[in-house]
Parts: sequence; C-alpha cells; structure tokens
Amino acid sequence: MKFGFYPRLSWNNIMRNSRFFLPRICTEAGLVACFYIVLTLAMDDRMRRVNGGNYIPTFMWMGVTILALLSGVLMLYINRFLMKQRKREFGVYNVLGIEKRHVGKVLFYENSISSLLSIAAGILTGMLLYKICSLLICRLLQTGAVAGFYYVTPLTIFPTVGFFLALDFSIFLLNLVSIALMKPVELLQSCSAGEKEPKVKWVMLILGVLTIGIGYYLTITTESPLNALMLFFAAVLLIIIGTYFLFVAGSIFVLKMLRNNENFYYRPQNMPAVGGLLYRMKQNAVGLASIAILATGVLVMISTTMTLYAGIERVLAKHYPQHLYLEAGYSKDGNEIKYLSPSDLESIVSIAAEKHGAEIKSVEYHEYLLVSYYMADHALCTHSNMDVDNLMDISSDIGNYFFMTENTYRALTGETLDLSEGEIVVCSIYNPEGLKDITGTLTIHGKTYRIKGNIYHYPISANYLASMFSCYGVVVPDEATLAEIYGGQKTELGQYASEYTRRVAVTFADLRKAEAAGDAINQDIIAALGEISDGAEWQYTLDTRWSSKETMLGMFGTLLFLGLLLGAVCLFATALIIYYKQISEGYEDRTRFQIMEKIGMSRQEVKKTISKQVLLVFFLPLGVAGIHMAAMFPILIRLMKILLFFSIRLFVICTLATFAVFALVYVLIYLGTSKTYYRIVR
Repeated sequence: MKFGFYPRLSWNNIMRNSRFFLPRICTEAGLVACFYIVLTLAMDDRMRRVNGGNYIPTFMWMGVTILALLSGVLMLYINRFLMKQRKREFGVYNVLGIEKRHVGKVLFYENSISSLLSIAAGILTGMLLYKICSLLICRLLQTGAVAGFYYVTPLTIFPTVGFFLALDFSIFLLNLVSIALMKPVELLQSCSAGEKEPKVKWVMLILGVLTIGIGYYLTITTESPLNALMLFFAAVLLIIIGTYFLFVAGSIFVLKMLRNNENFYYRPQNMPAVGGLLYRMKQNAVGLASIAILATGVLVMISTTMTLYAGIERVLAKHYPQHLYLEAGYSKDGNEIKYLSPSDLESIVSIAAEKHGAEIKSVEYHEYLLVSYYMADHALCTHSNMDVDNLMDISSDIGNYFFMTENTYRALTGETLDLSEGEIVVCSIYNPEGLKDITGTLTIHGKTYRIKGNIYHYPISANYLASMFSCYGVVVPDEATLAEIYGGQKTELGQYASEYTRRVAVTFADLRKAEAAGDAINQDIIAALGEISDGAEWQYTLDTRWSSKETMLGMFGTLLFLGLLLGAVCLFATALIIYYKQISEGYEDRTRFQIMEKIGMSRQEVKKTISKQVLLVFFLPLGVAGIHMAAMFPILIRLMKILLFFSIRLFVICTLATFAVFALVYVLIYLGTSKTYYRIVR
C-alpha cells in the first residue's frame, strides 16, 4: 500500500464519524486544559506568595491527582463506546481482506490524530484560560492579582502532554488486544447481538441494599465530627458500591415487577418502554449509576465549598468578638516568665494602631485557664489517664474547658454570680451534638464542685482550632480555686500542662481600616515588644481577626476554586455520558420503533413511548443524586464543623441553590442530547 494510505483512511474515518470523534476530542482537550491549569497553579511560585496563597500548592496537587483519575475513567468510557460502535466496521475490513494488523495501523493513526489534536487544543486553551483562573482565585482570596499574563514553562507542559499521551497509548494497546481476540464474524455481529433477558441477581440486589443502607446509616447517625472524619470515606465507598449494585440488580427487579403488573404493562406506551429497558438494563445501569455518582459529586463539592466560603464572615464574628488579642511575657536566663501588665499591652497596641490611623473602640483584659479534659461520670479527666485505644469511643466526651474567677467574669460582663466555696457555674459554649446543660456536680482533680447553675453567655471566645470538640466555660469563686485546678493539671500533665492566659482584647472602631493596616500593625507590635526588654527570651501570642481571615480565605477560597473546577469537569463528564448514551440508545431503538409503526402504532404513540423511556432513563440519576445528597447532609455538617462552619441554614440554602442550578443544566443537557436521539430514531 502507498505511503499515506493509512493516515488518509484514518482522517476520512474521523471526518465520517465526527458525531463520535468530535465529542471525544473536545472532552480530552477540556481535560488537558483543566489538568494544565491545576498543575500550573500548583507549581506557580507567584501564586503561593499572594496573601492566603499558602494552601494553593497543597490543594492543587490534590486536584491534579483527582483530575488524573477522572481523566482515565472518562477516556476509557469514551473509548468503550467508540469501539462498540465501530467493531462492525472493523469486521467489514477483515471480510474485505484487510488483516487485523492493518486494522491496528488504522487505529494507531486515528488514535494519534485525535490525541494530538486534543492535546494541542487543550494546552492552548489552558494557556489562554490560566490567567482568567489565576485572577479568579486571587479574587476569591481577596488579594491583588499576580503580575504578568503568561506562565508557560516546560515543567507544566511536558508532564501534561506526557500523561495524556501515555493514557491514549494505553487505550490504543487495549483496543489492539480487543481486536486481536475477536473473530471477524464476532466483529460483524457485535453491534447487532442481542442480549438474553436478564435475571434478577438476588445476591447483588441484597448486597446493594445492605451496602447503601450501611452507608446511609453511617452518614445519618455519626454524631462526633472526629468520628465523621474517620467514617466519611467508608460511607462514600459503600454508597458508590450500593448505587452500582442497585442500578444493575434493583432496576431489573423493579422493571420485572412493572411487567408483572398487567394494568400498567399492557398499554401501548408502557410495554415497549419497559420491555426495551429490561433487555438492555445491564448496560444502561452502569452508565446511569455513573451519572448518579458524578451528579452527587458535583452537588457535594460545589455546595460544601460554597458554604464554607460564604460563611467566613459568620465564623469570624463568632470566634473574634474582639479584633485583636495580645499576650506577652519574657524571661531572662531561664527564669520564670514575666508577663506584661494590661496597661503595658494596651499601650503597645494603642501606639501601633494610632500610627496607622486605626481608632480603638474598647479594650478588655482576659485572664483564664484553658485545659482539655474528657468527662466520665461527671468527672473531668486529663489525657494522662485516658485510654488511647478507646479514643474513638470517648471522642464525643472530649472538651476544652475555660476557667475564670468570678471577679474576672464580673469585670467583663457586669453580672454577679454570688458563688460560695465549692460552687461553680457552667456555660456550654459549643457542642457538635447540640448545646446541653451540665447539672448536679462536677469533679475536677479529685475535688467535687456543686454546679450552682448554667449561664448562656461566656465572655471568652472559644478556640476555633478546637471546634471539633465541645467547649465549656466554667466560673469558679476565687483565685484559690483556680490555682487548685491549675496545680492539679500541672501535676498530671507535667510539661504538657496548660498555662494561664493573660491577654488584652482590643476592638477597633472601624474594622475595615484596621484590616487594611493589619500587617503593619502586627509588625509594629512585634517590634515594640522587642524594644521593651533587650536580650530577653520573648513568648507572645498575637491573634488578630485579619490574620485568621487571610488564612480562612486562603483555605476556603482555594477549596471553592477547586470545587468549581472539579464540579465543572464532573458536569461535563455527565453531559458526555448522556450524549453517548442517547446516541447508543437511538441506534438500538431505531429498528425497534420502525417495527412498532409497521405493526400499527401511530407516530404519536411511538413519540410518547420514546419520551417516557428517555425521561425514565435520564432523570432517574438526578433523583438518586438528590437522595444521596440528603442522606449525606448530616455527616457533611459535622465535617464542616471541623473546618469552623456552624450555620446549617446557610448550608441548606447553598445546597438547594446548587441542586436547582445543576438540575437546570441537567435539563438543558437532556433537551440538547435528546434531539440527537430523536433524529436517529426517526
């Protein structure tokens, strides 16, 4: 054969089958572009230097891994569809005398042409969109955009091109093996071969019910955020397995039940729809289950990341009732730490704030002791006598306890509690299982205190880093009682014991002005501390609302960007699966519906039958995704509490909004692809 015969034949095949190849090329180009963008964000040093950019490399490398897996699964699915549609064509080649090795050459050139077109288009698209993506992520982080327009380097281009070339070559080898193992007659009959009536796979049906039931049970009943973190991925895996099993076995069971219902089945529009689905449900079920899982992934990723990002100000307001907290002390020659007085701390902050035009509204002095305990039989125990092997069992009883004297409480709130010796009051600041009062008595380091009552406001904000555990505030009658508790935990914990916190809490008149000068204020405070006692070893804690906001924007803004990008990829994958399924269904149904018209069904009846079948097949995954999201809602709430989130109402709003938008896009995808289906059938 003349040189160039195979490339020309391959190019003609691609053009003739553009309905199949064009979506494949566009899909791979989109995956290449997303992969290139995420990889470039992970390796772009300019991005990690922006405010809040510390999390970008970590989360982007996670995104690279997820995209690599999604790309492999999606490209294998596309290839499976293309091979099924073209095996008859390859069989014709064999009958005409073209050997399998020649068919392999045709496949090689087809694969090479489509792969090179996809990768080239994807790299160019990624380069063009990278600047937009970097601007978007900087906007989410509420920081200035990085300088320059292009970021093109072999360190990102070569790995991207190499990965997708290796993926395409692996798929080509699988196709060669598939062709080599099949006989020409099998190739000719592969598209027209019918399936035997599927039987109900009872073992798979039972396993599906059990796995999805256990998965739902874990998502609904898990109370502790720590347990939720450990069990979430197990629950997701069980739900995925159960979804596939129930679509494959459960759908056949339901269809046979419908067929046995004579009043439903023996109607012109129901019989062909149910009968057609029953004979092809094994193939349909896997694709429909994939759509349901991808749709659930879109809903989970976008709704959770959007909720976390939208709730940043709410979280900051809860954990930072004041805007700046400063505690400082120093020691010389290893002596005991000498803490600065409240007036000294206030003076340092005032000078720094005045220098940058930030007016101070109020200053409070906080003195308290924070210790972690777990509660057993109304007694607080330290980790020195904790059974580490049973940590999961007692995790819901672990809490952080803030202790302050009644005098400190009165100074901060103006309220008098009139506590006698041996009495305390308790405040439930935060509990992942819901706020609850503690009554009766409470034993701390061997001494039992009577709980005089519960209060519902504690003037110290809970430590947001420990929000996966409960937080309680305790008011004791005097300094002597507080010293007893301090000494008790010091004896049990030794070098791991907690120290007193003595800090000033500053509220600014104009928070925006203070945030604008936040970094400069922090630097001036640190510099002033260094000037007070030259050569001393300083220990200080400077905690500001603007520093935490920068951290949270970096974390949740990057997560939101990644969630939107991966959600778009999953949505595109869903659209592609639906498109190819519509084409596949159309070719399989065309002959069947032509026969129905010949035996007496009107075109209108045929159209109703088609509509019912398509609606049943393609809207079932959307309903299943909604059910999955509802079942996963409780465990997602607990997981987000680990990431500082508390507003269930906000999560409900974001979830419903995400589902509504996704459902609208899903309907548009259905309407667009169904036109292709109807054209093929008619």
